[in-house]
Amino acid sequence: MSPILLTLVLATTAIPELPAASNPSPRIAIGDSIVVKVGDRQKAADAVIAAAEAADGYFTSRTDEAIHLRVPSAKESEVLAVAMAQGIVVGRAHTANDLTSSIEEQRSLLESRRNVLDRYFAVLATAKASSVSTVEHQMTELIQEIEELQGLLRLEEHNLGFADLEVSFQFRDRSAPTNDGRSSFKWLNGMNLGELLGDFQHEIN
Repeated sequence: MSPILLTLVLATTAIPELPAASNPSPRIAIGDSIVVKVGDRQKAADAVIAAAEAADGYFTSRTDEAIHLRVPSAKESEVLAVAMAQGIVVGRAHTANDLTSSIEEQRSLLESRRNVLDRYFAVLATAKASSVSTVEHQMTELIQEIEELQGLLRLEEHNLGFADLEVSFQFRDRSAPTNDGRSSFKWLNGMNLGELLGDFQHEIN
């Protein structure tokens, strides 16, 4: 057996079979994005990440302004509730992507490519020495395509199992207003209070 053929055989046996689709009903990948005003962004982010990890989720990125999480879809509402409880929610968006047709199409294509690979092995068994190299090259490309399809399917299965949650934080100023005698109404600050009181007294008299 040639080294190339041996490599192909080993590569083929290393390709695991994907489990059959367990649920023919629509397969929806969900996600949420919210904006929360908080007094302490660091503390709020820590609380949300802790809730995600307690739900067997994880964060993929974190900055001072936002965190990006992946949370088991069945527990996403619990983590979302914790995030919303950190302050005042000023923005929210929900997404739901139906991956049913995409997954079924990729599974069908994968099965087709596996069948072609099996036929290549049958051809290789009876191929002439002059054509073995060509068949091996085609098999190598086919195995790469099969591995790519499997990777895409695993990614979509992961997207189904883990909701995408993005939480952005805006600073909420809770400091008490300064007592400098000025009003928050600009028009009132422009008035002469002494003249106003004088006019009022004149009207009374």
